[in-house]
Amino acid sequence: MIVVAVPAVILAAASLAAFGGALIWWLDVIANFRAQFVVVLVVLGLVLMVAKWRRTGLGVFAAAAVNLAVVLPLYIGSPADESIDQPTLTVMSFNLLSTNKSYSEVIEFIRSTNPDVVLLHEASRPWEVAVDAAALDHQMIRARSDELIFGTLVLVRGEDVTAVSHGFATANPRAVEIRFVPDEWDSEVLLLGTHPVAPTDQERAGLRDAQLEFAGNWASRQNGFFVVAGDFNATPWSSPFRHLLDAADMRNSQSGFGLQPTFSAQANPLLRVPIDHLLHSGALEVVRRELGPALGSDHFPLLVTLQPTSSP
Repeated sequence: MIVVAVPAVILAAASLAAFGGALIWWLDVIANFRAQFVVVLVVLGLVLMVAKWRRTGLGVFAAAAVNLAVVLPLYIGSPADESIDQPTLTVMSFNLLSTNKSYSEVIEFIRSTNPDVVLLHEASRPWEVAVDAAALDHQMIRARSDELIFGTLVLVRGEDVTAVSHGFATANPRAVEIRFVPDEWDSEVLLLGTHPVAPTDQERAGLRDAQLEFAGNWASRQNGFFVVAGDFNATPWSSPFRHLLDAADMRNSQSGFGLQPTFSAQANPLLRVPIDHLLHSGALEVVRRELGPALGSDHFPLLVTLQPTSSP
């Protein structure tokens, strides 16, 4: 039974050490797998209990409970009731994957779901040409500069649209700011679309953290209806994600909807993690939140429908 006890103790210790992700970058990467820790630790704990390794088994169960405590809040709450007296806003965020050529499938999905705002991350010139030729009833905003191959392509429908790109080079904030009045709305909505780099080493983890900090600083300056959405390359249990959420007392649209893992669409479902997000101000509430099909990407598109908060 030692062959089960040793991996179980190591895994339990690693899951607890991951709470120190703010200090060591690779611990923060481990923290992204909280849901997987819960499942594996429970299974190993049961095996140890059956084998009469009760103390070790109880210790493993305790570690599983700690991980469950930070996953469970995603299942608490429920969608707001959609009000016929309130306008709605649907935002779609989708990391296309740089090698994706499923132009027609993505465009047809946008037509069928009819979001008011679309953020297409890792969009290149061919995507810009394809989307422009599709003649969707959105204004197209290219956030990348000419010297970059990829960036975030924005489609937005509404009035008084203004856009500011904060740059999508590796060391830039990798964010685009959109201000507009959605159809049937009387007030302006502010949206920051962001796509931080993947934390594959210490340097890139630092850049990712700084890019999420930029988004948090932006949100802290806003009032009223505002949203931060995109591929964060971080789960809700990542240290920089938590700091971003707290920066402007924002709400996580994922609350009440469960894990809804968005990456990797090409991996075993048990290994997927939620790294595509939409955070919103307290002046907004979530009516619907769902994932679409992969459409040639390694991410699933995220669609969130919001409305003004019905109660103070």
